[in-house]
Amino acid sequence: MSTDAPHQDQPVHTGGAPLSDAQAALVLLHGRGASAQGMLRLVDALDVPDVACLAPQARMRSWYPQSFMAPRTENEPELSSALDTVGTVLDRAEDAGLGPERTVLLGFSQGACLATTYAAQNPRRYGGVVGLSGGLIGPEDASFDDDGSLDGTPAFLGCSDEDPYIPESRVRETDDVLRALNANVTTRIYEGMGHTTNDDELQRIQALLHRCVDTRAA
Repeated sequence: MSTDAPHQDQPVHTGGAPLSDAQAALVLLHGRGASAQGMLRLVDALDVPDVACLAPQARMRSWYPQSFMAPRTENEPELSSALDTVGTVLDRAEDAGLGPERTVLLGFSQGACLATTYAAQNPRRYGGVVGLSGGLIGPEDASFDDDGSLDGTPAFLGCSDEDPYIPESRVRETDDVLRALNANVTTRIYEGMGHTTNDDELQRIQALLHRCVDTRAA
């Protein structure tokens, strides 16, 4: 393991349709203390055929050591390695014929922070960006001024109004930043949900994936 790239030797778990047969790809990014295999269990609940699922594993089950709202230098080199891992997985999907416009980035908690941050730093048309209980990475006074365009990428942000780890203000700031990058953003703040997911979020993800598959089939 390289100390400068701690996540690069970790496995990428797969599920759903084989990449060679899939109409769309779903990149699943787990939260702190969780696992890629746990994220793949989400696929059973979504029940979307023709989608290849790619779930990278973080070293020691954590993508970066400190809070996502700590100064970014305090989360290095793990943070840069994590973002590089997302790029590597996207390249793998693209090599199989599923470019970014056919790929949905989805993360929960730490994974949501990675998914939204990667998309903002690498703006282009994606099949979708989903942040569940997370937001852009950076301190409270961070200036999110990435250039480029997400070109109408559908994005969904879901979080509780009383999440113990994710301030609602950062979720709304993430909405603003993605909109400024020309994403088509839907944000839902759920009353009293806590740090978890709910059926409404799963239904929205399912609909987004169906749109990716239906567009590809057309």
